Amino acid sequence: MGNIFDVLYDVLFQPQMAMRSIADQKNIPQVLVVFFLSIIIPIWAMYFGLQAAGMSTMIHLFIGIKIFGSMVMWFMGTAVWHLLAEFYGGRGTAIGLFSTLGFTYFPQILIVPLWVFAAILPVSLKTLVMTVAALVILGWSLFLSITAMKEVYQFSTAKAVLVMITPLLVVLVLCTLAFTFVGSALTQMPMWL
Repeated sequence: MGNIFDVLYDVLFQPQMAMRSIADQKNIPQVLVVFFLSIIIPIWAMYFGLQAAGMSTMIHLFIGIKIFGSMVMWFMGTAVWHLLAEFYGGRGTAIGLFSTLGFTYFPQILIVPLWVFAAILPVSLKTLVMTVAALVILGWSLFLSITAMKEVYQFSTAKAVLVMITPLLVVLVLCTLAFTFVGSALTQMPMWL
């Protein structure tokens, strides 16, 4: 794995080997290039699409939020998942996970040719094709994230999925407890309030 194109090819067609190599090399400049291109290219395509449709009033705000939000999610996801992976007995590094997670954004670039393809379809099929394409790309990114977790920490698939869903499970438990306590408090309030 040398240049960026070889790495991207391996991410697409040999993800396990690619994630293992990315985690070992920790080539941060390469990761940053892939991450920012994976965020900016779809935004750029959407910008021109919305301008052509005459809906460009809030696009600059959306672009800023998307770029900033993606960066925050990348950093926070790395921090939380690394901590949880260590709790679960993983032996990887946070920089290795950060590097591999940067490459999991790469499938988002493929939404651009799919938008072009959907644009030439009949109106009745556009929504279906775009929905299916978005789900496939989301699933692919999730698969790459799980593969990254497996390869960085030498986990089984089940353990990698458990690490990744633990934050969601914690949030669900906390929300359930909060709703239970609020509901209980509301039933105990005097009726004259």
